[in-house]
Amino acid sequence: MHLTRAIYLRFWLPIYRVFALRYVQKTRQWRSHGVQLEVPAGVFHPGIYFSTPIFLDFLQHIDFQGKKALDIGTGSGALAIFAAKKGAETMGVDINPLAVATAQKNVHSNNLSFPVIESDLFNSVPAGKFDYLLVNPPYYPKEAKNDTEKAFFAGEGLSYFTRFFVECRPFIAPTTLIWMILSEDCNWHFIVEQARLSGFDAVVVYEKRHWGERLFVGQFKIIAPSALVA
Repeated sequence: MHLTRAIYLRFWLPIYRVFALRYVQKTRQWRSHGVQLEVPAGVFHPGIYFSTPIFLDFLQHIDFQGKKALDIGTGSGALAIFAAKKGAETMGVDINPLAVATAQKNVHSNNLSFPVIESDLFNSVPAGKFDYLLVNPPYYPKEAKNDTEKAFFAGEGLSYFTRFFVECRPFIAPTTLIWMILSEDCNWHFIVEQARLSGFDAVVVYEKRHWGERLFVGQFKIIAPSALVA
């Protein structure tokens, strides 16, 4: 294990957890990459957990102009709002009704207009194809007990990923790119396996360490039919 990561896990993480749990009990303001958000208690805070800023570091180099982007698990709306500011035709979805209401409010406060809807993954997404799917997924193997925990826990068998790669197929074209921000704490091998079972190739396209933790963007794309193994 990376030395900085070991020190972080043993000494700093327990202290930080206490701070984070207290911090997210109140509505907070957050600003990064040209996006300004209000984040109430019960909605994933994009600044406390570090994945969102690192994902935005990657996305700032993407050409969104004229593209259609779907933000799955939008939370407070950070990724969807960023994509819209960069010129994308955007939609955000979340299973948490409070997150949906929060993202809708943040869309308007950023002087934008695009739909944010309540949806369990793709269940309520209108028919259509997207150029980019942006995902900050849950990846801990545990069943969520409430809507807030669904931002962190992907089911005992990581069923979130099994469902995701099956259910996304009607919404993607051969050129669609799926980007997920993930951590060394997740089961990357399992995620890749589920992707390939549904006909997707997977590659890491960006990574960064924060306090010793390796966070990375996984890119998924449909494998060309000729490359699929029967």
